[in-house]
Amino acid sequence: MTTETVFRSDDIPVSDRFSYWCALMAETVCPMDLRSPTAGDFRAEMRVIPLGSAGSAGSAGSAGSAGSAVVWPIELPSVHMVRTDRMIRRSDPGLYHLSLPLSGRVDVEQMSHRSVHYRRQMYVVDTDRPFVCRTPGSNMRGIGLEIPKQLVPLPTVRVERLLARQLSGREGIGAYLADFLTRISRDVPRAGSAEASRLNDILLDLFVATLAHGMEAEDELPPHARRRALALSVKAFIRENLGDPHLTAGAVAASHHISSSYLHGLFRSEETTVSAWIRRLRLERARRDLTDPSQATVPIGQIAACWGFAHYAVFSRAFRTEYGVSPRECRHEALTGAAVLSRIVDS
Repeated sequence: MTTETVFRSDDIPVSDRFSYWCALMAETVCPMDLRSPTAGDFRAEMRVIPLGSAGSAGSAGSAGSAGSAVVWPIELPSVHMVRTDRMIRRSDPGLYHLSLPLSGRVDVEQMSHRSVHYRRQMYVVDTDRPFVCRTPGSNMRGIGLEIPKQLVPLPTVRVERLLARQLSGREGIGAYLADFLTRISRDVPRAGSAEASRLNDILLDLFVATLAHGMEAEDELPPHARRRALALSVKAFIRENLGDPHLTAGAVAASHHISSSYLHGLFRSEETTVSAWIRRLRLERARRDLTDPSQATVPIGQIAACWGFAHYAVFSRAFRTEYGVSPRECRHEALTGAAVLSRIVDS
């Protein structure tokens, strides 16, 4: 079974590129009126990654009927896209479309709301409503996500308040969604596999949780989705606050208004404790900085403090236990190896 569909303008005759791309967009998302100042020599790339269970992924544009998500990384020049009432009456796949810009700019308008989006400023449009979308720059790169509306357990009228508005992909649950989309676009699962189905479920929960957070309606989520969303929110909170020496399991529980025992229950599937998870992430970040040649002159104690270790002795002991070497030895080995490699390349 095909893992992904790939469109590259260079693979298509110049005279057919734009029309081919328009047809692909209509199949993948929905019919739209498309214009581009570079239509005569259109240069774009799109990969269509279907998720879901075996036999349900279908073709590139079958997300609405298949009941599963479709992820599509894309890179394109200046394009003007319009979806009209007439197009909706003719064909509506019943999708929520989320866009995650990674570079460039996207202007979008729906439900009388206009907004401009840059890197990691996500937005959602509803294919059942007219919209206008523009990428006015010379190059826009991002990731699209198609979710069948029937899979989103939130009132449509509530979701409408978020259409075309900014949803942060830089912090909170939105950052987790953005990171997850980036991971899928990089490590593509085999279509129809158990892994693709699992990723589909997680992606749906993240999408719904991001919407619920935007409308302050987390309590309206189904129990399983609420629990998973809470676990993801907790992890996002921990990642954002690793440098705080006062970040403890108790502080995490208090920030999410849950008991410590409930918090520990969320981490049972991780086969670790909350405190151990925090310590491991801190050590990973510290190790990354210690092996970074650009930070070779930063004192080790400063790096440790940056990642929440208030006492150097505690950090050094935990580091040696985790990696089998001291922080100083780790830095020396990494930087010496980098220097040797640099000399070899230069020669």
